[in-house]
Amino acid sequence: MKVSSSSNSQVLNLISQNKSDTDSVLEKIAATKELNGTDSASLIISDALTSQISSLTQSVQNANETVSMYQIADSSLQAIQAGTDQLNELSVRYNSASLNSDQKAMVQEEFDAISQSMQDIASQTTYNGQNLLSSNYGLDVTGLSELSVEDQEGIANFRENLSSLTQTASDQINAASSSITNSLTTITNLSSANSQIAETPLDQKITQMKSDDIKLTSSVLAQVHQNSMMQQSISALLV
Repeated sequence: MKVSSSSNSQVLNLISQNKSDTDSVLEKIAATKELNGTDSASLIISDALTSQISSLTQSVQNANETVSMYQIADSSLQAIQAGTDQLNELSVRYNSASLNSDQKAMVQEEFDAISQSMQDIASQTTYNGQNLLSSNYGLDVTGLSELSVEDQEGIANFRENLSSLTQTASDQINAASSSITNSLTTITNLSSANSQIAETPLDQKITQMKSDDIKLTSSVLAQVHQNSMMQQSISALLV
């Protein structure tokens, strides 16, 4: 006759699971695989993830530098663009037949002052000692010193070039900002994965194993007592 087969099955499962967990811990101890709470395989994976996180962090820093550079460049380009608009207005006024020579001379003087100011902006737009409005950054402001109050077409062409350079700066800022967003997302995911790889420290596992042993012993004793009582009851009924 089977007595409390369901309960016995639960105890057997518990014993089997406990034995498996115990064997796993003892195997790690015997093989000395655990180092600082992780086994060698986990350490390799964790190191790889840490290296990726470090590389991505550096990429974020580089991208932030790029954003800063091109924001400075864009600000200067906007200032030069505003100056170009003023030069165009002065050129239109200068080429008016209604102005006499003295008036044209005054317009020319103002034109030269604004043009020089624009050249100063172009030469002083630097980052870490490097000129940003140059071919090195795809923002070469050419022809600025050649602008003439008499040449409206030349001013118009220069303005078109500035618009193209402004778009280049904007594209660089957007690309770097997108890279930062993507890198930060990846860093978050990798950090989460890395935190999950680390196993429970060995001393905690041993403590848990002892706790499981105590629970198992208690469960077995309780079940043995229950079975004994049931057997006594059944025996009494059969007398």
